[in-house]
Amino acid sequence: MRVVKVTRKRQITLPKEVCDKLGITSGDYVKVYVDKDDRVVIEKALGIDELAGFLNPGYPLKGLTEKLDRERKSGER
Repeated sequence: MRVVKVTRKRQITLPKEVCDKLGITSGDYVKVYVDKDDRVVIEKALGIDELAGFLNPGYPLKGLTEKLDRERKSGER
């Protein structure tokens, strides 16, 4: 167990060992919620690369994130 300080902006820094154990790296998203016992739970959220193709099996996944970024930036989406 580690104790971390909450900043004025209500931010915390996750300890390296927690990130390593959960496979969290820079740029990842996490889910944060309070469970029924009033404990704060942090879970790694699935990224677009893990979700891509879930509803449409066979859709090409390679480069999907980059393609969506390009479309978003050019106003196509």
